[in-house]
Amino acid sequence: MGAFLRKDVLVYWRDRRENIISLVVPLILIVILGLVLPGWIENPAAALQLKAAYVVKDDGNAGLDQFQSSLAGKGMKESEAAVLAELAERHQPARLLRELLGGEQLSGVVQLAEMDEEQALQQLAAKEIQAVITLPEGFTLNALNRMLLGEGTGAAILLTADKPSVEVGALQGIINGFARQLNTGMAIIQATPGRTEAMPAEAALPPTGGLERIEGVRAISSFQYFTLSIGVMFAMYVAAAIAYKAVAEKRQHILQRIQLSGSHPFSFLWGKIGSTLVMALTQLTCVIGICHFLLGLFPGFPLQFWLGLVLLTFTAGLFIAAMSALFTSFMFRINPDAANAVIHTLLIIIGIVGGNFVPVYALPHSVQQLWEWTPNGLWLSTVIQWIQQESWTVAVQGMLGLALFAAAAVALSIWIFPKRGRA
Repeated sequence: MGAFLRKDVLVYWRDRRENIISLVVPLILIVILGLVLPGWIENPAAALQLKAAYVVKDDGNAGLDQFQSSLAGKGMKESEAAVLAELAERHQPARLLRELLGGEQLSGVVQLAEMDEEQALQQLAAKEIQAVITLPEGFTLNALNRMLLGEGTGAAILLTADKPSVEVGALQGIINGFARQLNTGMAIIQATPGRTEAMPAEAALPPTGGLERIEGVRAISSFQYFTLSIGVMFAMYVAAAIAYKAVAEKRQHILQRIQLSGSHPFSFLWGKIGSTLVMALTQLTCVIGICHFLLGLFPGFPLQFWLGLVLLTFTAGLFIAAMSALFTSFMFRINPDAANAVIHTLLIIIGIVGGNFVPVYALPHSVQQLWEWTPNGLWLSTVIQWIQQESWTVAVQGMLGLALFAAAAVALSIWIFPKRGRA
């Protein structure tokens, strides 16, 4: 095996043109995409645009009046009833939701238009809008009763969409976050000793909307994303290039010569795996290393982070090497030109699905569900989570999944590879 490994490394190394392409081209693409499309990664909400209808079937003023009138019969102190009435007036849920969705922070994400229910459903069916937000009758009264008095079952905000999408999912997350924020604010009031009689009105609710940063989770930059995605994509092309060099060896009946020399034909296949592992790791390490020093990818990251990144990079090399073995077996089994076309088509497909060409959340929802079912997508997802959290649990799970991909590819390549020197 060692002789075959050295031979394949030398053959690939002598192809200067291939080496330059696999190293220089990804660097150029990383710089261009990182500068041109920074908002896709660092501010993904800017890439989301959704048109929604806002349907209000509730009379908010009447609900507020009814709630305030009911306080007199609750058997509470007059001062407490006055504070609750003021809180209800200042924090009407329907008005707060409208201010949130129509506010400046979400102006680039949600285009909201108020209309009646019939018109909204017609526009939804005609695909002129993507979602309908409906506040049902009694919304204000039921919401205030639940929030301030702890009575009733509360009120639901209805979200209607023709089909699921990234944009609709984002809108649903905004509405759920709004509801949680209101409920949390009211829970604080109810859990406070003395409740509302000692609670200043301005401290009753946290501010609605805004950007929250989760502690312990790093934000990923566009240069980090494109370095990883494009780097691993070109590393997979190394596997295809090494496999294609087997065409000349097939014409020269290399398997028969190996058998006559007393070696097992599988030694040739293991040589391809070993050489691809060396060259793919060299290419991927160079791309990440150069981008780190030129673009400042991981400034001040701890030693643990680098250890995990090295392990994940090595695992990427393993599945790329396994793919090289599979590609080589295809070359020996079918017409080399047809095999080369199939291999490059496969790489393009898994590159798109795996988020190597564009961020995965910019793709259709059906494609996103297949992201981690591709080895490159699983690796990219794992490394991104490693950058964000440095969780060994996530890293080990990702490496085990990649090891299964590699084992399956090697087993399939051995099954396909010609036996007894036939090619």
